[in-house]
Amino acid sequence: MPARPTPSLLSLSGIALSLPARTVDANTWVRRCGLPEARASALLRNGVQQFHDAAAASPVTLACAAVSALLEDTGTTPASIDALIYTHTIQSSVMAPPAGTAAFIQSRMGLERALAFSVMQQNCVSPMAAIRVLRVLTLAGRPIQRAIVVCADVMGSGCDHLRAIEDLALHSDGACAILLERGTDRNCIVGLHLYTDGRYFRGTDNDLRPVPDDRYYWSAFTTMRAALEQAGVTGNELVHILPHHVNLPGWRRLTAMLSVPRERLYTANIGRLGHVFGADPFINFHSAPRGQPGSCSLLFSSGLAGCFGAMVIRH
Repeated sequence: MPARPTPSLLSLSGIALSLPARTVDANTWVRRCGLPEARASALLRNGVQQFHDAAAASPVTLACAAVSALLEDTGTTPASIDALIYTHTIQSSVMAPPAGTAAFIQSRMGLERALAFSVMQQNCVSPMAAIRVLRVLTLAGRPIQRAIVVCADVMGSGCDHLRAIEDLALHSDGACAILLERGTDRNCIVGLHLYTDGRYFRGTDNDLRPVPDDRYYWSAFTTMRAALEQAGVTGNELVHILPHHVNLPGWRRLTAMLSVPRERLYTANIGRLGHVFGADPFINFHSAPRGQPGSCSLLFSSGLAGCFGAMVIRH
């Protein structure tokens, strides 16, 4: 039997999604952006099929919907939430100052007791960075028993042509809310490692194209390996790798580097949902088959500006 977690350990106790009902396939996106048909063919070859399109919907509306669904699905009362962290990738996914997005969600959802703030600038790794902040707060003795991390992003009007990440992904609009609890005995976070390569601080070039990272695979591999070492497990012991929805061909290379059987890479959502910014690994955790008690899964994400994050969950 696995040892019971220490009181400072956080667990993923619930996840809820808010995805726009409208979906757009790769061929339609190529046509409406005036791109050559060969671009759609390249996307499809890499497993990129469609994305969720919020049109004029606000990312904050999606975030509130995800938090509301999380509270209802888990039977959690707003009064029991000690902290709320809002995360996002693109700057347009927050309300303009002096308004506060975290404070707005806190008020709308009735989370009066919660310490509320935002985490950004880790791009698609921001939700994992927020969880790391919560871990530090619990280790420092802050009385946080239950917290919510919510991430939401919408590309926005006029940005449709920026949805593609080369031919490896199409950005999807959406939100994900994550319930974290302290001292439970399932889905404990036993490894968490973040890494930022400062060479890529600009994120894109002058034409808003991602800057090629010549050490991407090594950075991704070492980030995941560090999280596995914290957890005391090896790659071939994992029941799942729960990836971000970018670069399916590259994931086949990374599973080999980690000595993980390819069938343990959870790919069901990559083409079906598109790349939902920082939500991808948590969406996959929500929908993947549950591992046996004591087994482990690895969540991974990376973002522009050289950001990488990996987290190991013991089921």
